[in-house]
Amino acid sequence: MKALVYQDYRKVELLEMEEPAISSPTGVKVKIFGSGICGTDLNIVKGKIPANSGTIIGHEGVGTVVEVGPKVRSVKVGDRVLIDPTQSCGICSYCREGLHCYCENFEDHQVGMTIHGTFAEYYAGEERYVFKIPDTMSWEAAMMVEPLGCVLNSFLKARVKPSDSVLVLGSGAIGSLCQLVGKRLGRLTVGTEVDEYRKSFAASIADYVFHPQELTLEKVLEINNGQKFDIIIDAVGNQLHVALELIGKGGRVIPMGYDDSYEVSFKPTDFINNGVNVIGDVAVHQMISTALKFAQSLPELENMVTSTKKLTDYEGAFNETIGYDMSTGAPRAMTSVKTALIS
Repeated sequence: MKALVYQDYRKVELLEMEEPAISSPTGVKVKIFGSGICGTDLNIVKGKIPANSGTIIGHEGVGTVVEVGPKVRSVKVGDRVLIDPTQSCGICSYCREGLHCYCENFEDHQVGMTIHGTFAEYYAGEERYVFKIPDTMSWEAAMMVEPLGCVLNSFLKARVKPSDSVLVLGSGAIGSLCQLVGKRLGRLTVGTEVDEYRKSFAASIADYVFHPQELTLEKVLEINNGQKFDIIIDAVGNQLHVALELIGKGGRVIPMGYDDSYEVSFKPTDFINNGVNVIGDVAVHQMISTALKFAQSLPELENMVTSTKKLTDYEGAFNETIGYDMSTGAPRAMTSVKTALIS
């Protein structure tokens, strides 16, 4: 089968690989329809996050069941399914507390990084990580369920209320998805974005979208009843300093973007005096089932996939979302918010 394989620093290749096989009585084999390109995939390609050499990358996969083990009960051959990539050993102290993403053996279970992922024609895994897709749900919407779970988890932990104002810093795939959920759960949703294409896309979702330099404190007070924001999400990974300036008393700040080179300083007394909370456990969730149900009430979800490309055109797919040409390194305009690779 064809599969997109991590080779070395900033190097991935489309190779012929052996089809995966079911390895347990509760195993499920899936013919992959497609898989969304996540920020994690982009960071692997950029060299910011390592993966094991020889590993198939990708983790937002959906497809059709083609084989099941004798003890599988929840899905059958022919079912359309999505794959939960948040996997773990299930027996360490963290797993037994329900903190699966902090698994002591997590390095052995990272789909698309240390074990084979979904940028391939087939995937084989355990039944407990495979969820049936409703017949009425499109493939595009189904590919958004896993990132929707991450976003929904963050909003629920932020205790979002219908009266809350939400600022999302950055309007990439996760940022735009945060804006979509913010519009559904909150009162006011505002986004920022430097790229004109993504700014235009976000404008169809959020109440307001600004270039970061345009979103001054004066502008915030003007559009938000003279107050700062109740919830701010940094979907870029290096904007917490902005969030700390614009968060109101009793507010909740959520870092979601990933940039391990970024640092920010603050006064602990500001958090104490203003009752501000920073919510860092955005990855701690078992939200796929909940997100799958919530997705059925979000007809806009499938529109979040703004481009689809064949697996064989993976360079074109990455180029339109990564901001530069994979082959030459030359800068290029972004032309997609969320691209899916179709097998």
